Amino acid sequence: MTYLDLAILVVGLGFAGLAKGATGMGLPLVATPILASVFGPRMAVVIVTIPIFVSNTLLLTQGWRRVGILRSLGPILLASAIGTTIGVQLLARLDQRTFAILIALMVAVFLFRGDRIVGDDPKARRARVLGPLVGFVGGVLQGTTSISSPLVGSFFHTLRLTPRDFVLTLAAVFELNAIVQVIGYTLLGLFTPDVLALGLIGLVPTLLALMLGIYLRGRLDATRFRSLIVVLLVVSTANLLYRTFVV
Repeated sequence: MTYLDLAILVVGLGFAGLAKGATGMGLPLVATPILASVFGPRMAVVIVTIPIFVSNTLLLTQGWRRVGILRSLGPILLASAIGTTIGVQLLARLDQRTFAILIALMVAVFLFRGDRIVGDDPKARRARVLGPLVGFVGGVLQGTTSISSPLVGSFFHTLRLTPRDFVLTLAAVFELNAIVQVIGYTLLGLFTPDVLALGLIGLVPTLLALMLGIYLRGRLDATRFRSLIVVLLVVSTANLLYRTFVV
């Protein structure tokens, strides 16, 4: 490993932490493709799990006064945990191009037809039925690729949550999945000393940028925040496809 590799790790996780703090999502979307170009896809997925776990822990701690909104997420969280368990087992066994295509399709569906699919009422029957399915597929994607926010983020985006509730909800889903990932990867022996060292080093730029992102988020109104989510989904998905099929 060279100094350039470490520089890429620091810069990549720095940008990823900024996106995470500002929008509640985007950490693995930004970081995993960048780290994969240096350390390989499998190692990158495992490395980024450490910053994912710690950053979501901080976001949940920050929003603990609003945890009541999570009571209705039981079915989604359960389905997500089951999906992540399956995804952990599939890590590095399936063609990553398949997952890149799936992510792109799901983002397109939810961005262009999401309101019609889910409806305006978050408690509507269609939302309750679709939520666990989204949680399950998102869990499989996170366990396998570490990237589930285009799908999960798009779903909660259509529910028109406030910025604070949106960030807290995503943090809860991603945190549970990260716990399953950490346990699964540990049992599979994927947390080697090198991986742990890189993950811990990466916490420094991630957390510093996360704090900056949180600061910026507090100065965004709801409309601009929703626009930022859409831009992040489109740009990050395009970046994923580019790095998967072109680079």
